Amino acid sequence: MVMQVQPILDAFEGSGFGGDVIYMSPRGEMLSGDLARELSEKDEITILCGHYEGVDQRALDACIDEEISIGDYILTGGELAAMVLTDAVSRFIPGVLGSGESAEEESFSDGLLEYPVYTKPASWRGRDVPEVLLSGHHAEIARWRRLVGLERTAVRRPDLLARLPPGSLSAEERSVLAALGYEQ
Repeated sequence: MVMQVQPILDAFEGSGFGGDVIYMSPRGEMLSGDLARELSEKDEITILCGHYEGVDQRALDACIDEEISIGDYILTGGELAAMVLTDAVSRFIPGVLGSGESAEEESFSDGLLEYPVYTKPASWRGRDVPEVLLSGHHAEIARWRRLVGLERTAVRRPDLLARLPPGSLSAEERSVLAALGYEQ
């Protein structure tokens, strides 16, 4: 089942859609934080979602500016992918999040997975918040977060470490990775 070209063209020609037109497709560019940030700077985006086998290629040739994928798997339609894209992009639009820094201090913002986060109480069922986080020493907290994020990345997503720019890790960070058996 393929979506026909004429109804899609009629929708675009009669709707007044503007801006870049994106087709959600497993063969598109992989969605990343950088791409989401870039799209957030556009004034308008229109998203076309295929279903089942997709969209007649002639409609794509006539209407689409770019294709974007959210991963190496197939969905029955592009609607959920469009929701993922919309959410990822909207996080970078000023005023969407409570704080402008919120979009900057998340997993992948520095190329690593995010460090663990905690709330009160300081001890829960024998599980304690790490002492450094209770210390009030901001530099040590930042150091701990960076090292734990680095460790998590090495264990769970070592592919991300390969993307870090050469020389971007301190001697201490390289030592932590070496202890985990990873070499940059």
